[in-house]
Amino acid sequence: MQFDEVRPEHFTTLSRNPFPHILIDRALQQIAGGSADGSQFRKDVLAAAGWSHGGLTPFGKYPADACEAFNRIRKVLEVTQEPDAILAELEKDAPRV
Repeated sequence: MQFDEVRPEHFTTLSRNPFPHILIDRALQQIAGGSADGSQFRKDVLAAAGWSHGGLTPFGKYPADACEAFNRIRKVLEVTQEPDAILAELEKDAPRV
Protein backbone atom coordinates (compact mmCIF):
# COMPACT_ATOMS: atom_id res chain seq x y z
CA MET A 1 0.00 0.00 0.00
CA GLN A 2 1.25 3.44 -0.88
CA PHE A 3 0.39 6.57 1.08
CA ASP A 4 1.60 10.14 0.82
CA GLU A 5 4.00 11.43 3.46
CA VAL A 6 2.37 12.54 6.69
CA ARG A 7 3.22 16.08 7.81
CA PRO A 8 2.74 17.68 11.23
CA GLU A 9 0.31 20.28 9.86
CA HIS A 10 -2.07 17.48 8.82
CA PHE A 11 -2.99 17.07 12.49
CA THR A 12 -3.93 20.72 12.99
CA THR A 13 -5.59 21.51 9.65
CA LEU A 14 -9.06 20.78 8.31
CA SER A 15 -9.64 19.43 4.82
CA ARG A 16 -12.44 17.87 2.83
CA ASN A 17 -10.00 15.30 1.50
CA PRO A 18 -8.68 12.82 4.06
CA PHE A 19 -5.06 13.32 5.02
CA PRO A 20 -2.67 10.35 4.70
CA HIS A 21 -2.83 9.50 8.41
CA ILE A 22 -6.60 9.06 8.14
CA LEU A 23 -6.14 6.67 5.21
CA ILE A 24 -3.43 4.77 7.10
CA ASP A 25 -5.71 4.54 10.12
CA ARG A 26 -8.52 3.11 7.99
CA ALA A 27 -6.14 0.64 6.33
CA LEU A 28 -4.96 -0.65 9.71
CA GLN A 29 -8.54 -1.30 10.80
CA GLN A 30 -9.26 -3.15 7.56
CA ILE A 31 -6.08 -5.21 7.77
CA ALA A 32 -7.09 -6.46 11.21
CA GLY A 33 -10.51 -7.36 9.90
CA GLY A 34 -13.04 -5.75 12.13
CA SER A 35 -14.21 -3.30 14.71
CA ALA A 36 -12.86 -4.54 18.05
CA ASP A 37 -9.90 -6.37 16.53
CA GLY A 38 -9.16 -3.43 14.26
CA SER A 39 -9.18 -0.92 17.09
CA GLN A 40 -6.82 -2.98 19.24
CA PHE A 41 -4.52 -3.69 16.30
CA ARG A 42 -4.42 0.02 15.48
CA LYS A 43 -3.46 0.85 19.08
CA ASP A 44 -0.77 -1.84 19.08
CA VAL A 45 0.67 -0.62 15.78
CA LEU A 46 0.73 3.01 16.91
CA ALA A 47 2.50 2.02 20.13
CA ALA A 48 5.02 -0.08 18.20
CA ALA A 49 5.61 2.87 15.86
CA GLY A 50 6.52 5.12 18.78
CA TRP A 51 3.24 6.83 19.72
CA SER A 52 3.79 6.90 23.48
CA HIS A 53 0.76 9.01 24.39
CA GLY A 54 -2.53 7.60 25.61
CA GLY A 55 -5.37 6.56 23.39
CA LEU A 56 -7.40 9.61 24.38
CA THR A 57 -4.61 12.05 23.53
CA PRO A 58 -5.36 13.76 20.22
CA PHE A 59 -2.67 13.61 17.56
CA GLY A 60 -2.91 17.39 17.22
CA LYS A 61 -1.51 17.85 20.72
CA TYR A 62 1.80 16.22 19.67
CA PRO A 63 1.82 16.56 15.87
CA ALA A 64 5.56 15.87 15.46
CA ASP A 65 5.28 12.61 17.42
CA ALA A 66 2.18 11.58 15.47
CA CYS A 67 3.86 12.44 12.19
CA GLU A 68 6.89 10.31 13.03
CA ALA A 69 4.76 7.34 14.09
CA PHE A 70 2.48 7.44 11.03
CA ASN A 71 5.41 7.79 8.64
CA ARG A 72 7.03 4.72 10.20
CA ILE A 73 3.77 2.82 9.70
CA ARG A 74 3.50 4.15 6.13
CA LYS A 75 6.92 2.73 5.26
CA VAL A 76 6.05 -0.68 6.70
CA LEU A 77 2.74 -0.81 4.83
CA GLU A 78 4.65 -0.35 1.56
CA VAL A 79 6.29 -3.72 2.26
CA THR A 80 3.63 -5.83 3.99
CA GLN A 81 -0.04 -5.91 4.93
CA GLU A 82 0.20 -8.93 7.22
CA PRO A 83 -0.71 -7.93 10.81
CA ASP A 84 2.04 -9.96 12.50
CA ALA A 85 4.66 -8.76 10.03
CA ILE A 86 3.63 -5.12 10.48
CA LEU A 87 4.05 -5.34 14.25
CA ALA A 88 7.29 -7.30 13.99
CA GLU A 89 8.82 -4.79 11.59
CA LEU A 90 7.83 -1.81 13.73
CA GLU A 91 9.07 -3.43 16.93
CA LYS A 92 12.34 -4.39 15.26
CA ASP A 93 13.13 -0.76 14.45
CA ALA A 94 11.35 0.77 17.46
CA PRO A 95 12.76 4.05 18.71
CA ARG A 96 14.63 3.64 21.97
CA VAL A 97 13.30 5.77 24.80
